[in-house]
Amino acid sequence: MCVKNALLSTAAATVKGATATIGAGAWLCVAGVAIAQEPNETEAKSADKGEIETVLVMGKRQGSYTIITEDTLKLVKMPGALGDPLGAITALPGVITPAAGGEPAVRGSSPSDNRYFVDGMPAGYIFHEFNTSIIDENIIQDFQLYPAGFSAQYANATGAVFDIRLRDPVQQDFTTTLTASMLRSGVLFESALSENSAFYLSARHGMLPLFLPEEDTPDDDGIRIISAPTDSDYVSKFLWSNSEKNRLSVNFMGATDKGKAEFSELSDMVAENPDFAGEAEIQDKFDSQSVVWDYQLASGAELHILAAHYKDEENLHWGDNYFQNIETENALLKTNVAFAVAANHIINIGAEVDNMDYAFKVRQPLFTCTEFDADCQANRRDVIDVTLPLTVKQQSLFAIDQWQATDALQLELGLQWHANDQTDQTFIHPRGSFALAVSERVTLKGSAGSYNRLPDVQYSMPELGNPKLQSYQSKHYSLGLEGKGLEGKGLEGKGLIGRALSDWNWSLELYHKTFSELPRTLAADEPNAEDIYANGTEGEARGIDIFINKNFSNRWYGWVALSYSESTRTNTATDQTLDYTLDTPLVLNVVGNYQLTHNWNIGFRYTAKSGEANTQIVGVKQNPNFAGHYLPVYGEPFADRLPMQSRLDFRAERPITVFGKEGVFFVDVINLLNRKNVSEIVLDHEKVKETGELHLVKNVDMEIFPSIGMSLSF
Repeated sequence: MCVKNALLSTAAATVKGATATIGAGAWLCVAGVAIAQEPNETEAKSADKGEIETVLVMGKRQGSYTIITEDTLKLVKMPGALGDPLGAITALPGVITPAAGGEPAVRGSSPSDNRYFVDGMPAGYIFHEFNTSIIDENIIQDFQLYPAGFSAQYANATGAVFDIRLRDPVQQDFTTTLTASMLRSGVLFESALSENSAFYLSARHGMLPLFLPEEDTPDDDGIRIISAPTDSDYVSKFLWSNSEKNRLSVNFMGATDKGKAEFSELSDMVAENPDFAGEAEIQDKFDSQSVVWDYQLASGAELHILAAHYKDEENLHWGDNYFQNIETENALLKTNVAFAVAANHIINIGAEVDNMDYAFKVRQPLFTCTEFDADCQANRRDVIDVTLPLTVKQQSLFAIDQWQATDALQLELGLQWHANDQTDQTFIHPRGSFALAVSERVTLKGSAGSYNRLPDVQYSMPELGNPKLQSYQSKHYSLGLEGKGLEGKGLEGKGLIGRALSDWNWSLELYHKTFSELPRTLAADEPNAEDIYANGTEGEARGIDIFINKNFSNRWYGWVALSYSESTRTNTATDQTLDYTLDTPLVLNVVGNYQLTHNWNIGFRYTAKSGEANTQIVGVKQNPNFAGHYLPVYGEPFADRLPMQSRLDFRAERPITVFGKEGVFFVDVINLLNRKNVSEIVLDHEKVKETGELHLVKNVDMEIFPSIGMSLSF
């Protein structure tokens, strides 16, 4: 909702500024993952095999699920990620983080179009409101990013799919890994329980409130911290397996985010909405449980059954006794069976049943606004005070046929049936992909499919929106080339030059997405204006992603990711086409890692991107709801752009021994060149109120931020 987004943006800016101030004057301890810094002979050979093979798939699933994959390890070690591989995904082609922060957008889709899975279970959220992902880097085994054209097993998503796999517990003596830092502390327990079973438990808690205590007076932005934003999370996994053919796992996962601040009349939010003045508090949490059984039948068929439950609570209180209390409870059952009909032909059939219960308790001014509206403040309505329940049931079936048609051609054809009782719609989605080896080193790949997802609840809940909204729909198309090794006139694999050439791989992919039945806000003078929203926005996204990867050899590895894209949205009632609010045409990432000495490993990440779409403020006007206050007057929606952004991050690390315990010491510097990247341009309300004239101020992203840290296991 618009109010929560404004509060989160303001609070995040406060924390960002506070941590930048601390970082400028001190070195911070940040938790890290204990990993070997200099590969031994066996590890080096393994690293040579690990490749970030395509834009579509982040690496391959390993045979040993207790060990982190090489590609995920590269992201853990990436400068600027602070040991969080999920936080490093913006270094991959087609992925951007909004300038104002938040979850990633992928290939022209909205962040809300994405869907996240953890060990096959849909996740409530995987990113903390103010910080990194909710999963300890020590327990992630692998994750795959499907930015477009994903297969028929994934339902209720129109953007991208993030498929995260937790590693399995290790059969070992009881081991404890402790991490302590200024930002977060944590503990990981892991042990075998019997010959056939093992477990681990990870728990982490944010430490920022210890270093940002309650303030006595508001700062220059009109914000007084009462309780600094903090987060906590936990993940537990129990695994029983009496053979490779019979596995049972039980997972528990949860996270909490909270913070409290006071907003005075000097803050932007209160300057435009004086009734928002006072204390504001956010308390979000979720807890989930799942049971997964994998069994291989005598015929060789593989059976997978997952039963899961999660409960999500979002609580926001602010201003004149306004609040949003939203509870979501989900029960889910998924199953699939994969079997071979021939040595080169596999069929996968599955089903999913999903029951979602919502409970809304809301008292607030109603802002009718979608992400396609440039001025949400203009759509402020009267205060609503409602309690609203909603139950949504959805079911899906899928069938996937994977066929190695020839030595050079692999085909995947899929069909998905999806139904729900929220919109009373049924969809049949054909999906398919192919891979054709056009030479020994080059493969032609392509995918296509249709997709749908349920309308956002805040737009379809009675009294808050339109219960008659239909499902959002999308079609994806992609075509590209993927290569292993570079041309060397017959030298590939021969001698120093040949081995160097074989360490490279690359991909180039074109994509096109279409979107339909997206929501738009109804103007007060439109027919059926009482519906608030209608399915009346279409869109397109097209672009090219280029990825060049160098695997570990000769003491270094790295990659270059370049994306060029265009994303637009069209109001079907007016035929007006605009740039999408998160449209960022050009994004470049260059990542490098070098084994400097036997102990020291250094790396960098350089990011440059063109400015995000922006709506220019061209004037000011009196606030019609509050005398003596002003609102911005906007120009053409999303016709302007923020300035270009660039950032250089640096990381150095080495193994250490403390009291006989092995660990890792590392140094991170975020924004090494201290670039002042503009994240938004807003009214300078203090000057506007004094003069009645237009005055703007540029808010910038995090400035230089040095940190140090270490991790120990015993």
